[in-house]
Amino acid sequence: MFKKLLAAVGVGGAEVETELFTPGVQPGGVVEGVIRLRGGEVPQEIPGVLVEFVTRVEHEGNDREVDVNRTFGRTDVRRNVPLAPRQTIELPFRLPAPLETPINFYDNRQLHGTTVAVRTTLEIAGAIDATDNDPIGVGALPAQHVLLAAVESLGFRLHSADVEAGHLRGTRQRLPFYQEIEFHGSPRYPRLKQLEVSFVAGPDGMDVVLEADKKAGLLSSGRDLVNLLRVDYHTIDRVDWAGEVHRIVEPMGSGWL
Repeated sequence: MFKKLLAAVGVGGAEVETELFTPGVQPGGVVEGVIRLRGGEVPQEIPGVLVEFVTRVEHEGNDREVDVNRTFGRTDVRRNVPLAPRQTIELPFRLPAPLETPINFYDNRQLHGTTVAVRTTLEIAGAIDATDNDPIGVGALPAQHVLLAAVESLGFRLHSADVEAGHLRGTRQRLPFYQEIEFHGSPRYPRLKQLEVSFVAGPDGMDVVLEADKKAGLLSSGRDLVNLLRVDYHTIDRVDWAGEVHRIVEPMGSGWL
């Protein structure tokens, strides 16, 4: 649907429509589409047309969580676009998805709690920037799929996913936020209430952060325990990942940590 843009006083409003040729993408892939601009009543020039990704990020502060839309992966499509009255212009674009893009699909299942969209922004002189958001599916990378399947094979049950502001220490993280994929506890590890998995993907491998929420015991309080796993894409098929995850998670669920 065409959306009206706010133009400067005395300038007829342009309209914009974004069509995605790529309904889904994986981190590191490319979204392709076209932006259609339609002129208003009078000539005007659009100083900038850009596309970027946007996701909802949780920020903690003042004893409460606040959801904020954060953009990333911006690409300039065109600068200084003249638009005649009633003229329609098509601007094709290619938008690379950063390797750290949060995923919202795994094993043909939606990860509830994580949303990703492609945002089109028109910079209009003397007016509020106008935007148009188009939701997009982001599927798990093969390595992410392997690790998530390994976690499920140990009895953990996929629950939800969210994106949080901050940085995971010891990882190659570049974006100012990271995703947590939450699993309910497994009968195999009765002292763990839940397990959260975070991926920080790079071009040749990824860091996997495993955070377990431990139940309180008779002599100790419940607390979060964190561990880090390194994954090399070239050797991923040679590793028993269920065994590797168990090696890390099992001590978390013992009485010694």
